[in-house]
Amino acid sequence: MSNYRQAFKSAIARVYSSSGAVVGAGFLVSNRHLLTCAHVVTAALGISLATAEAPSDLVDLDFPLILPEQKVKAKVVFWGSPQGNNDIAALELEQPSNGYGAVKLVSNDNFWNHPFQIFGFPSQRDFGVWASGVLRDKTAQGWVQMEDIKTQGYQVQPGFSGAPIWDENLEGVVGMAVAAEKKREEVKAAFMIPTSMLASAWQDLTESIVSHQVQSVDSLDSLPSFRQVKIKALKNNLKVLIAKYEAAYNQLNFTLSQADAVSIREQIKILEGDIIQREEEIKSMI
Repeated sequence: MSNYRQAFKSAIARVYSSSGAVVGAGFLVSNRHLLTCAHVVTAALGISLATAEAPSDLVDLDFPLILPEQKVKAKVVFWGSPQGNNDIAALELEQPSNGYGAVKLVSNDNFWNHPFQIFGFPSQRDFGVWASGVLRDKTAQGWVQMEDIKTQGYQVQPGFSGAPIWDENLEGVVGMAVAAEKKREEVKAAFMIPTSMLASAWQDLTESIVSHQVQSVDSLDSLPSFRQVKIKALKNNLKVLIAKYEAAYNQLNFTLSQADAVSIREQIKILEGDIIQREEEIKSMI
């Protein structure tokens, strides 16, 4: 995939409790610092959600998409409110990251209908799964609503907290997953803390965020009509490829045969190449 998407994948962290259970996600914002939810840290350390001051104990984590089960430790350097709007914690690795980079952070005012991707760790899926959907808009508390509009596949649920949200239109991370609707089964909604709100809480993050006002591919009225039609067709094909990629990766969680796993990984590699090609074709047309 593109360099930014590859960095996105390599930056995703898996957070563990002291007993070795996976409790959530996080992501690198520099070669030494990660963001996650404060409530993920409380679960990792086995402390109260009412903890008001930054805990001093170290947090165990790894980077499952590139260095699985090679655990590293990190300390808390910023502490928000595990029960409030700023459910944010910043962690510092004991040693600078080696082989994995930071995500591209993007700030934007208009999220409506932007397709997103996310990687998280729901119950009994410690290897992680991909989910997708569309972004909506901010709520009164400043969080951004996300919705799963698929009939099949995973939706954002407990275990995705702390994961970065990849915006396909802006080609960057626009926020961090913080909560999911779980009291109403018919509602497939969740919420993210947008990057602007993350930076307001932890000001060390401000310089890492790119303000993006990107022209929407869906409203390129100045382009010739034939080009608009071709872009739309390419975008539709890209969505199909991404859905196949998501499904193939998630299938690894259910694969019992080593031969089947090898075949699926080969399929994933081919799909990654196809996705890169479609993205480049779209860019060349705009």
